[in-house]
Amino acid sequence: MRRVALNRLALAAVASCLLARAASADIVITEVDPYGSNGSDGYSADWFELTNTGTSAVSIAGWSMVDNHAASNTSNPYGTGNTISIGNASNAAALLTLAGGVTTLNPGQTAIFLESSSDAAGSGTLIANFESAWFGSSVPTGLLIGTYDDAGNFGLSQTADMVNIFSGNSASSALVASVAFGADSGTPVGTFDNTLGANNTTLTTKSAAGVNGAFLSHSGLEIGSPDVAPVPLPAALPLLLSGLGLFGAARRARKA
Repeated sequence: MRRVALNRLALAAVASCLLARAASADIVITEVDPYGSNGSDGYSADWFELTNTGTSAVSIAGWSMVDNHAASNTSNPYGTGNTISIGNASNAAALLTLAGGVTTLNPGQTAIFLESSSDAAGSGTLIANFESAWFGSSVPTGLLIGTYDDAGNFGLSQTADMVNIFSGNSASSALVASVAFGADSGTPVGTFDNTLGANNTTLTTKSAAGVNGAFLSHSGLEIGSPDVAPVPLPAALPLLLSGLGLFGAARRARKA
């Protein structure tokens, strides 16, 4: 009976992990740079990075971004699925667009979105300046980059702010991911690193050269990992490994 109980416990743990993985968010905000608009880094635009941590392609067509103005300038992250305003008549949500007309994030793929007053097609110079500031002449092949067209309304504060991603740009759109962050400082300045893929949380980890793929930018002013951060581990993976460990222990006990 004890062996049967152990087997059932292990299988239940594995099943629970798989269900948790299926319920977790596939798109996460893996990096945020509120220092980008400081004016001295060569491109003058805040940016954030989205990563598809799932196993299926995700369409981001029509998705949008709002900072902490989404609801009373709060500095706390929202829970996925919460119904909140994503702008008002004067500050509509900022539409996300990728250069080249791309609308899909494939599994493991990341995309960088720069603050702009126009879409990606009209921000060629901005994108080129960003690439030069971070990579010099060694721009990664297949770099996926675009803009969030915010008409100057959703710049990211270096004191405290948020990035909220919605599945559309109307008041009824679903909240996909939300992160908050505090003061951004240092020399050189590190971006906020969310390699672990945490969602609906406050980011406190700053990028450090040599950690999680982070490097000193070509301009020498920032440290971050645009496009090169490793794919975050699913939140349920540690639980899954734990469940498999229990299953292995049960199997060993049965053999004994």
